[in-house]
Amino acid sequence: MQNVNGNKSIFQLLSFSVGCTYQFSAVFYERFIRLIPSVLIMLHAYLIAGVIACALGVKVCIYRENGTNFRTRCAYLLKRKKAAEAAFEKLLRKKEGLCIARALPPRREYDNMLLLDENGISAHDLEKILHHINRFIRPGNKVILLDCLEHLISENGFDETVKFLHSLKDQVVLHQAILLTTMDLDALSRREQSYVRREMDKLM
Repeated sequence: MQNVNGNKSIFQLLSFSVGCTYQFSAVFYERFIRLIPSVLIMLHAYLIAGVIACALGVKVCIYRENGTNFRTRCAYLLKRKKAAEAAFEKLLRKKEGLCIARALPPRREYDNMLLLDENGISAHDLEKILHHINRFIRPGNKVILLDCLEHLISENGFDETVKFLHSLKDQVVLHQAILLTTMDLDALSRREQSYVRREMDKLM
């Protein structure tokens, strides 16, 4: 008799445990189901925000240097050549870069270099230079160091070089790249300075 009662107690205990487990699972499942729409709405919102940000050309900060945020889709003119090279090298830690120069920078070696008049591209051929840059930055997430702006002006004239700079800036924005260039604006007239400033997001 005691054995029967013991088995009955064990059965009741097991039934109670199973019932509790089932009830807990049902409550958990119900709450989980309720959360799914919220999660989907959140993911959908993030997706829409990303698309809108891309469409509006939101500029993403890559790194900060001396109080300046370097952002994609932006062009920066640095007065000091060493500062431009330093910024370029720091950006190379996160981006693939291309340096366009008249001569190889002293004590510096970059994986991607375009030396004007040495790589089969003349400083006079602005269209070919632009095509070379476009082909490089087209996959996106690239940084360009244009270390020959004064030389391009002297070889092609100011107006043609500014047209080139305008086209280059368009490609930088389109492909979410960063453009760094270096020049002393004091060498230009006030009119010329104003045209260069229009193509730059920040002067440093």
